[in-house]
Amino acid sequence: MLVTFILLLTGHLLGDFVCQTNSMVANKKKPLILVLHVAVVTLVTGLILGVFHPLVLAMVFATHLLLDALKTYRFPDNLRSFLIDQGLHLLVIFVIALKMPEFVGDSFWLDTGDLDLGLFYLKAMITLSAFILLVPAGGTLISKATQRFSTEIGDSLDGLKDGGKIIGYLERSLVFLFILVGHPGGIGFLVAAKSILRFGDIKDPGQRKVTEYIIIGTFLSFGWALLVSVLAQKAFEYFSS
Repeated sequence: MLVTFILLLTGHLLGDFVCQTNSMVANKKKPLILVLHVAVVTLVTGLILGVFHPLVLAMVFATHLLLDALKTYRFPDNLRSFLIDQGLHLLVIFVIALKMPEFVGDSFWLDTGDLDLGLFYLKAMITLSAFILLVPAGGTLISKATQRFSTEIGDSLDGLKDGGKIIGYLERSLVFLFILVGHPGGIGFLVAAKSILRFGDIKDPGQRKVTEYIIIGTFLSFGWALLVSVLAQKAFEYFSS
């Protein structure tokens, strides 16, 4: 079941956060764009699974289309809608993996007769899922979580275009690397370095809103990175035992 869940999850994350372009997001209210996005998610899921099981892919397509249509046409684009939408996607994946775990036995990637090769592929998918959760998905999550704060402070903290987003990507990737190589102590140095650099930009002691915004964003970013990294590490340990 866990193998099926990981492969389905990787297909979902890859289709939803990597293969979905900014143009598709901006035009998602157009029915053809919405259907195209869902078709891409379904195709990517089939490729990651390594087996095009008609019933499974039909379930992925139908449920993804329904959930994305509800989110796009019925609910506002905010943190609550994002969490509910992704939570329901995960529930669908869990149910499919629970009820139909055996179909991945026919996977092109796993049914090779070489257990080491199959294990390598599975670990690669765990790594890919963790990276997507940390970088594009994590960026979206943190952006929506801090949206009302960034609106409140406005342009009080100017910087490079997308500079904050790139910093977030890098720091969460480094946390993941530190956890995987068994040096979690490096995270402390990373937090200290970011704190010195970011708070050094704030000269006015009256900029309390900006300070609090940076602290909130930093804690969310590192907290999310630690959670995903530890879960990935546990998954690696499980399949290595």
